[in-house]
Amino acid sequence: MARKQRRMTRTQMRDAQLVRASRIDVPPRADVCVIGGGAAGLVAGIVCAERGSSVVVLERDLECGRTILATGNGRCNMANATLDPECYNDSEFVHAVCGNDWLQDVGRFFRDCGLAWTQEAGGRLYPMSRQAASVREVLLERAGRASVVLAPARTATAIRRTGSGFEVRFTDGFGNHAEWTLGTQRVVLATGGNATLDLARDLGLAASPFRPLLCPMACESMHVDLAALDGRRVHANAHLLRRGNLVARESGEVLFRRYGISGIAVFNLSRYAETGDMLELDLIPELSEHDALELAAHTLAGILDPVVAQALSETVGTSSAAVTLAKRFPLRVTGLRTEDGAQVRRGGLVCEQFDPTTLEAHSVPGFFACGEALDVDGPCGGFNLAWAWKSGMVAGMATGGTSL
Repeated sequence: MARKQRRMTRTQMRDAQLVRASRIDVPPRADVCVIGGGAAGLVAGIVCAERGSSVVVLERDLECGRTILATGNGRCNMANATLDPECYNDSEFVHAVCGNDWLQDVGRFFRDCGLAWTQEAGGRLYPMSRQAASVREVLLERAGRASVVLAPARTATAIRRTGSGFEVRFTDGFGNHAEWTLGTQRVVLATGGNATLDLARDLGLAASPFRPLLCPMACESMHVDLAALDGRRVHANAHLLRRGNLVARESGEVLFRRYGISGIAVFNLSRYAETGDMLELDLIPELSEHDALELAAHTLAGILDPVVAQALSETVGTSSAAVTLAKRFPLRVTGLRTEDGAQVRRGGLVCEQFDPTTLEAHSVPGFFACGEALDVDGPCGGFNLAWAWKSGMVAGMATGGTSL
């Protein structure tokens, strides 16, 4: 009888990844250096290499593309059928970069990778396998075919301009923290984080500090102990108000937590929320207040989660008052719950410093940025990955085709 193979421990997996990374030789020079081997960086590197340039991708993680695996709860919500620049915080710049055939461009790129995808509710596009690993694998395979040097466990520490382009300094993660230098004609910054943006600031470029977005909100209720509702889900209409004025609205699932609320609708509102804002939830949006009052003459449990219904009824005493509260359930925002896993971060290099047709910095010829390196963010539903793919394609097209 064949022995069952033991699964590797995390430490063993990490050690194996480090060994694989250490075996990758980084050349002393390349036409293009891409800093960041995530979604945007992989696409930029592939497109650039396929246009004839030698490309090295420096990635501080132990493997390239690992951030893709965490997207869409491991299923990778890779784009949206209703892409619209107006959904982004810098809509004019996004439109100038992405053009009118944005989704078609992304679709063609992934068809050429051999990836099939499908559409689900809300226009969300997923790989047909419903596995983020499928997206990562086709990108890594195409990068290999294009002879892109993927160099994980390498952290860029400095970028210096030279007479022939740039010198990128980086350290490795193999225990000795040795510092290395890569000479290159062009640099593509394709990752965020304040440490990464320090590299761009050294070149004289302005950046906005990062702050987490697309995350739960910490709230307090004037009526109900939120701990009693922890884990209950409702479909709701949510209105974000500031000094009585509507800031944004969303509709979808809301998840009650001890500290406040979560869910996709809440994540999207977190892009606009500030401490002190008010949230007004309609917990039974499918019914008018009149119809809800008729149905809930004896109990609210027939039209609302029974646990939520009981909490509201116990607070106000009568079914009619409970219906009124359910239609206009107020919460005060006390902050963002970033430790529970923000999906994106707002911040990055100020977009007006870059030519939207190439993503090259006006003041630093040969320096490009894409993906989360730029101060662009969108809502849940595939919008942020779609920006990463397309902006990576634009930077790759602009940097590819000219050898040293």
